[in-house]
Amino acid sequence: MEENFLSFAHTIAREAGAILLDGFRSKETVISYKSRTNLVTNIDNESEKFLFARISDQFPDHAIIAEEGSRKDSPGGYLWYVDPLDGTNNFAHGLPFFCISLGVYSTKSQKIVAGVVYNPYLDEMFTAIRGKGSYLNDKQISVSSLDDIGICIIATGFPYDKENMETNNTREFNLFLPRIQGIRRMGSAALDLCYVACGRLDGYWEGWLNAWDMAAGSLIVEEAGGSVTRYNGEPFNPAFPEIVASNGKIHKQMITILSL
Repeated sequence: MEENFLSFAHTIAREAGAILLDGFRSKETVISYKSRTNLVTNIDNESEKFLFARISDQFPDHAIIAEEGSRKDSPGGYLWYVDPLDGTNNFAHGLPFFCISLGVYSTKSQKIVAGVVYNPYLDEMFTAIRGKGSYLNDKQISVSSLDDIGICIIATGFPYDKENMETNNTREFNLFLPRIQGIRRMGSAALDLCYVACGRLDGYWEGWLNAWDMAAGSLIVEEAGGSVTRYNGEPFNPAFPEIVASNGKIHKQMITILSL
């Protein structure tokens, strides 16, 4: 059954990607502000409307939660987490680092069972089914093999409420910075996770995220051989707003740093 979910998600992600590319660097794109640091475009909404309609038509008994407010409750046993445009700030500024993220959650197993993350600008399609491995454009991928965090590149991100010094991730950032080779901040949680999965990054942490940011990418990391937990090492839960993802070999080191 999960194979059917993945095949369908693959198709609609590519179609939604065409919507994003049509609006990218276009004078027709309209930007609105939810807050000074949190914006949305008409392309986010157009992509979400398309994805919500397609999923609802194909799987009428599945629930859906999407970033821009589209919701559908259903007792069908599966919940789709939909991010129609992850990396909206990048998109709005003309930076080609954004994607569509679709994660399918099983209410029976309480796990993500299928995930797709698609960057249409680079035409990179990351996919995973639980128990079947992770792929980039149909080629199987795996996490990096580094076991010394001192020579690793780690990614992170920052919440929209940057003025709150207790929760804006600067404390954690300053703990990691002197202990690793480098830090990257790309602006898309879903793609950060996929980059851990394919070995471009060795680890990633971030708090104050939503389920649609993490759902698909978390599975892609796990199926690529990596580890995904909360900050304290407890099992990952898409409904809990934080994530630590790594190649597995440096995971305890990351958890230790976060606990300082």
